[in-house]
Amino acid sequence: MPGDTDLAASAVELSGVVNSLAVTHLGGGPTPGFRRLGTGSEEIERNLAEAVEPLTRRSAWSMQPLIHFDPSDGVRRTNARSSARGLDMRTMTTERTLRINPLASSEDPGLRIGPALFQCILVDESTAVVGGPLSPQGFPTAWLATRSDVVEHVIRLWHETWARSRPAVPAGTAPTFTARQCLVARRLVVGTKDAAIARELGVSLRTVAAEISHLVAQLGASNRAAATLALRGGTQQGDTASMAPYLRAAGER
Repeated sequence: MPGDTDLAASAVELSGVVNSLAVTHLGGGPTPGFRRLGTGSEEIERNLAEAVEPLTRRSAWSMQPLIHFDPSDGVRRTNARSSARGLDMRTMTTERTLRINPLASSEDPGLRIGPALFQCILVDESTAVVGGPLSPQGFPTAWLATRSDVVEHVIRLWHETWARSRPAVPAGTAPTFTARQCLVARRLVVGTKDAAIARELGVSLRTVAAEISHLVAQLGASNRAAATLALRGGTQQGDTASMAPYLRAAGER
């Protein structure tokens, strides 16, 4: 089985191939089987939802070095639609995600942690959406590849990384937050009032307050404002207590 150094070298090599193709494409050169999907998170998410997801027939396997908390929820909605269609949905990320995004493993209990060193989505094991160089304005870019030199490299890297990954939620351990608590957390971050959250969920104000209190306590925060900061990734300290079972599991490997 390849070691972490071999995986890093493979990811660097793949990045070089992708970046070279992107530069050629942007310069007007021919890049058969390789085109830009979008620039900036909003455009990329929209095109994934409108142009890629509807054509996916079997599987969508995502490798993301970091999964940041996004209160807009766009990617989660697309993933939920794919899951409802019966697609095989898998996501790998690095351990750092558990520190900067306290909701990650609760919103996706099937999440796996490993040396996920390249940003990509492998669709039906025949098409790859890959991260490319930043735009001149500093926005991320995504590229759609069907050419064999990219897709076959992504497939190899995916399977090698998957073999070295582990569940983010250890066996026999429940996620830190329930689905309702995750929804409350998202509404809290965008400033939704407790009464509006209660109406949306069809529960009492007391229930909403209890869920927020649980969030504050599990995040190791001192108050709602500190909890909001932790949820947004503004601190890597507040999630230490809630992530202890997962971090211990990593240390015992």
